[in-house]
Amino acid sequence: MKDFKYILRLTLTLLLITAVVAGLLGLVNGLTEDRIDALKREKAEQAMQEVLPAHRYDVIDFRMDGVTEAYRADNGGYVVRVSENGFGGEIDMMVGVSLDGKVCGVSIISHSETASLGANCVREDFRAQYVGADGEVKVNKDGGTIDALTGATVTSRAVTKGVNLALAFVKEVG
Repeated sequence: MKDFKYILRLTLTLLLITAVVAGLLGLVNGLTEDRIDALKREKAEQAMQEVLPAHRYDVIDFRMDGVTEAYRADNGGYVVRVSENGFGGEIDMMVGVSLDGKVCGVSIISHSETASLGANCVREDFRAQYVGADGEVKVNKDGGTIDALTGATVTSRAVTKGVNLALAFVKEVG
C-alpha cells in the first residue's frame, strides 16, 4: 500500500509540473504570437523589395502547387513566393521576375538547411547566379550554369527548382 501512495504522489507531482509548464508555454505563445507574425511579414516585405523594388505590390489570385503567394509590382514584373524541400526541410523564398520573363533576384526568407553547407544558399554570390536567367535553370551537375553549393547539391537543386517554379508561374499568368 505504501508503494501505491508513493507512485500516486509522484504521478500527481509530475502531472502538476507538466500542467504548469504547459500553461506557461501557452501564455508565452499567446503573448509573442502577434510579434512573431509581424516579424515574418516584415521579413517577407523586405524580401519583396530585395528581389524587385516597387512602391506597391498587388496580390495575384492564382494558385499553383509550390507557389504560396504572388504579386504584380507597380513598376512591372512579378514577385513570387515559393516553397521547396531542401535537404533539411522547407526552403521559403521570394523570386522576382521581370516582364520579359527574366529573374531579377532571389531572396531566401527561411530555411532549415545544414549550417556551413546548405545554409550557404543565403549567400549573395550564390543567389546572384540566378539573376538574368530565363527558361529552365539547372545546376552544373545537371548540365546547367548554376554552380551548386559545395556539399549541398540537394539544397542547390531545391533553390533552382523554386526559381523554375516562379518562372513557370509568371509564364502561365503573364
